[in-house]
Amino acid sequence: MGMHLRLTLSACLLLCVAILSTPQQSAQDEVVQLTRNWLKGISTGDRAGLNAIMDPRFIATTPVGDVLTKERLVPDDASQAVQQLPAMELDSPLVRLYGDSAVLMGRLKSVADAKQVMNGTFVYARRDNTWKLVAMHLSSQK
Repeated sequence: MGMHLRLTLSACLLLCVAILSTPQQSAQDEVVQLTRNWLKGISTGDRAGLNAIMDPRFIATTPVGDVLTKERLVPDDASQAVQQLPAMELDSPLVRLYGDSAVLMGRLKSVADAKQVMNGTFVYARRDNTWKLVAMHLSSQK
């Protein structure tokens, strides 16, 4: 096998590997960005942004163990305020894809007080090529 043919085959193999790994990486990046967008939206009360990210059947567990629905956090009635959380940054996110589901786990650090840190688990489902936040669990870090 000639050197030129080996280089061509190697280049084709590398291209195939890159093409096959790109969708998973970009989906993981998309989930991380959506989580950051959600954190920003919930701290600023961005109803439209949160509605675009959250599934209508969204549920969440708070650090004190309360279970909340989307309607409780982001009411459909525009005259009711969005429940706002303190501004938090996502740190060390880890994303796993399971077909049309994704799970992101990471630390949530308070922007105002670096000592306030929570663990967050965010669950997404992909519908019509769009990721929707379907569940979340927040826990205090001791």
